[in-house]
Amino acid sequence: MKLRLLLPLLGLFILLAACVASPSATQTATAGAATEPAALRIVTSFSVETLNPAEDGFWMPEFGVAEMLMQFRADGQYHPWLLEALTNTDDLTWQMTLRKGLTFQNGKPVDAAAVVACMTRQMKYSGTAQGSIPADVKFAVTGPLEITVKTSQPFPALPGALSNEDIFMIYDAAAVDAVGEDWVKLAGAGIYTGPYSVVSLNEQEMVLKRYEQYWQGKPALPGVSVRFVTDPSARLLAVQNDEADIALYPPTAAKPVVEKTPGVHFNFGTPGTGGFMFVMNLQTPPFNDLAVRKAIIKAVNYNELANTVFDKVFDSATGWYAPIFPWAVKNQQTDLPAATKLLDDAGWKTGADAIRVKAGQPLKFLLIIYPQQPDLVPASNAIQSQLKQLGIQVEIQSVDDINNAMLENTVPWNAGLISNSTTSWGIPEPVLRRYYTTDGDRNYGKFSNAEIDQLTEELSVTVDQAKRTAMLKRIQQIMIEEEPYAFNINFSKGRVIVNDRYQDYQPGFSLYHVSWQTQPAKGQ
Repeated sequence: MKLRLLLPLLGLFILLAACVASPSATQTATAGAATEPAALRIVTSFSVETLNPAEDGFWMPEFGVAEMLMQFRADGQYHPWLLEALTNTDDLTWQMTLRKGLTFQNGKPVDAAAVVACMTRQMKYSGTAQGSIPADVKFAVTGPLEITVKTSQPFPALPGALSNEDIFMIYDAAAVDAVGEDWVKLAGAGIYTGPYSVVSLNEQEMVLKRYEQYWQGKPALPGVSVRFVTDPSARLLAVQNDEADIALYPPTAAKPVVEKTPGVHFNFGTPGTGGFMFVMNLQTPPFNDLAVRKAIIKAVNYNELANTVFDKVFDSATGWYAPIFPWAVKNQQTDLPAATKLLDDAGWKTGADAIRVKAGQPLKFLLIIYPQQPDLVPASNAIQSQLKQLGIQVEIQSVDDINNAMLENTVPWNAGLISNSTTSWGIPEPVLRRYYTTDGDRNYGKFSNAEIDQLTEELSVTVDQAKRTAMLKRIQQIMIEEEPYAFNINFSKGRVIVNDRYQDYQPGFSLYHVSWQTQPAKGQ
């Protein structure tokens, strides 16, 4: 799972306040002279380093260049994309049927042989594919547009894997092999299937043009430019100064300033599958005390975080999985009286300074955050204030590399706030295995629960949805009610800053920023 980071918010309010003025001349120019909209201009914090599809191809579906066989959508379900149908014919067999008439942007047909060649190449060169797909999986061409997938054990995660931009974005494997490792030659090679193809890529910008023969219809825009701008203030100013139409990944703190700035809009609301998670170090006090862990979950005010601290840009956390999933359980609520009773019963008594004490030790902990996520500052400050009401003292420290800090204990951390999800493209098993099983490589707090270990393994080979739902509900019961270790403090929503031309633009679900239908608002 990619951990996507935002760079610090540098002088945002000073810079934007200086620019609160009437829209620029370019912004107020009429669009009537053009027969179609201009190319879309996007600024983003993340750079596309190369055109190597096995290493950097995951960026391409986000900007309308590449497509997958399946698509994970906001309803929490998987839908055919380049496939016409995906059928689980028995526990060890899947049949994939491609849509008719698909072509790569270079005109070559997207048939079963081309797709198998792409998948085989990804399994050879992509670390993500190797870590997500069983090594013994067999992809066989069983018809011009038909592929049969065979596994030695049931593999219920296949639909999610086919939807994951890190694994099987579909491209012309023969054209990629033909350039060796001279990836720059792939610019203009039309190796993908999406509505826009890559014209050029350098350190500052990726330029795309319309693929006229796109299978769903003529793309709405003549092209797209994606500029790489790490400073969030500069991205926002680019939109305000009409140097860009859309700025991705704005910090929540920008919302009140943007709302007062003419010509720009803070759009948000697309649901996500993750958010900020509170992770506890079970090897250190006070979180080696189960009562403290249970009390913390009940003491955090999730509605205040979502609605007041973050001005409704986030959704209130209700459980371990986001509500878009049909198997999500809403078993996480704020209950200060219950939290108080848990601590009282466990022997944590209020001291003279209003901080609880047990066996001479104050109830306090160090909460670490990281500067690449500026929203963690108000989040941690709010949690500090909320827990103080319960008699818990929270110290906050920012660290540059929170993964290293938590895995290697480079600071004496007791808890950490991270941006993460309990699913990967709707698949719970990989996250459970990496973060929550006893031997998981990202088990930060050394959590160990034999039933979670067992359920994770069973889930990985269980195809029947009713059985999967029962196991997932049991996992949520353990993780929130019985033996908590990590929990959501909110659920994220997609958010962007846009100009007047794109004032109707809504952030794409699951990082899909550009589709074939993306276009300016009517009348713009």
